Amino acid sequence: MTTTGHDTAPAPSAGGQWDVFISYAREDYIQAKDLHDALSACVTAHGGAPRIYLDVSRTSGTPLGADWQSFLEEALPRSRHVVALYSQTYFDKAVCQWELHEAYKLNPPEGGRLVPLLIDPGAAAKVPYIVNRINWIPTSRPHWIDEVRGAVGLLPAGTRTTLRFGTPVTEAVVGHTLAPVSVTGSVPEGTPPWPVDATVTVSAEPADAELTGTLTAPVVRNAAVFTDLAFRTATAEVRLVATAPGCEPATTAPFPVRAPEEPPSWDEADRPALAARGRPAFFPDGRALAVLDGRILTVHTAGYAGYEAAGTAQLRDRPRLWARGRRCLAVADWSSRVVLADPDGEVRAVDLPARHGARFNVPGALAFDADDTLYVGLWGGTVWRLSLDGGAPEQVLEHRAGVQVLTAGSDGLLVGGLNGVLTRYTGGRARAEHTLEPLLLAMAWVRDFVLVVGEQRIHRLDPAGGRLLQVSQPVGAVTGTLAGGELTAIVDAAGHGVCFDAELAVRVGFHTVPGARPVAAARDGWLLVLEYPDGSHALVREGRTTYVSRHPVTLSADGLRAAVSDGERILVVPPEELGGGPAEGRRA
Repeated sequence: MTTTGHDTAPAPSAGGQWDVFISYAREDYIQAKDLHDALSACVTAHGGAPRIYLDVSRTSGTPLGADWQSFLEEALPRSRHVVALYSQTYFDKAVCQWELHEAYKLNPPEGGRLVPLLIDPGAAAKVPYIVNRINWIPTSRPHWIDEVRGAVGLLPAGTRTTLRFGTPVTEAVVGHTLAPVSVTGSVPEGTPPWPVDATVTVSAEPADAELTGTLTAPVVRNAAVFTDLAFRTATAEVRLVATAPGCEPATTAPFPVRAPEEPPSWDEADRPALAARGRPAFFPDGRALAVLDGRILTVHTAGYAGYEAAGTAQLRDRPRLWARGRRCLAVADWSSRVVLADPDGEVRAVDLPARHGARFNVPGALAFDADDTLYVGLWGGTVWRLSLDGGAPEQVLEHRAGVQVLTAGSDGLLVGGLNGVLTRYTGGRARAEHTLEPLLLAMAWVRDFVLVVGEQRIHRLDPAGGRLLQVSQPVGAVTGTLAGGELTAIVDAAGHGVCFDAELAVRVGFHTVPGARPVAAARDGWLLVLEYPDGSHALVREGRTTYVSRHPVTLSADGLRAAVSDGERILVVPPEELGGGPAEGRRA
């Protein structure tokens, strides 16, 4: 047995798992190396390359500088099989005898771990009594290598799973999500299927095309499906490469990633356009628009001749919250100024006073009731009621814990405090409390339930029965949320997002830019607008990004209209004109 190595590549740690440990005498190195090479050309039952210990192999064995005896003592018990090369010299070596006896002690009663290989017929008489009952495989038999391969659980290399891409990818647009990409595995008949925990990874060549999304997916029913892949950089030619442990990789044909194109013409006569800059927001009727340019909010009414500015109001600080009722729209800034507007152009601005002794006078939540009365909850704990009728704001209650989230129902208010407790108020009195979690991000009625999105969990309350259901977030720590309508959308810090319904079932999943937040939704979450950290906006259709703009974009609640800015004007178009796939997507 040789005891020095000449490795040029680091071997696997002895703490890892070896598939085969080859025990041999120095004089039999050629036979040991031939066996090593033959077994290395095989694959494991899961299609992976086998790890074979041979102490002078260039790719496996005792690492340079390691204590060879200590390494052997650790490697032997971590080897699934030990193949001992019986020769007359083998039984004269103390180290070989030690390895043989250690392998025998590790051999289970049913055998199989110690696999003797008789390479010299004359060595049969020298086999020690203790291992003489373990049958050996003589190399004099014609197919002895097949017997060894079977004894150590390896398969011919031709049984490796071969990866294949499904539908070809012909082109892509920067920032737009590819159609789902599937990778399947072709496994020869009679060989084991993929392991239960098999995964496939995709990458791009060249790497500077910057492929994003979920790049490793599990194998389900012989296919790994990637639903949120996108590119960040335009390139003339790129390929997708699929890899998996122990599998033959797959590569797509080359395809281009092109830069986004300009939108359709803004000058067509039938296209309603507003000569306005800023962030647009549709009123609930889906026609009138409010546009916030800096701190000026202007209502643009919709008529036969197009859009006309009908009323304005000014914020004092940056906008913090938006809310929609049945007809009206409201926006509150960080200074507690609230602007309330209707689609006919009536606008009202109100400055809400701070509670005496309150440290903060910041709006925590806005909520409309069925009569379009607006309720405003402040961090300081006061809750105010106001409407467009011109009356003074009315304080309806004081919630000492402060207000994080708020919603108005037919029989009262639900208030989520800064202490994470949800309180139900009827007639101005607290009737019931539910402990949720410290950070509450959004709350809204969805069908007959109230959904509260917390940092760690989603809470569903049945106000009539008082039943509270709490489930863990389906994504990581939430950084953006949009509650209301039939679905609630959330996005986490990594850019993973979902839309879920009142039954807490995920209806749409997507992947976007880290730090993105949902700002508009329609058609039960199948259409979603996201705002990126750099201020650009994206339209996500059925979980795929199909349109990216450097300027604001929004949707009407019914999903029939989209408002798109070019920085100087706002164009109102059907969402279908904003791209339905990589070949149709455009950029403003």
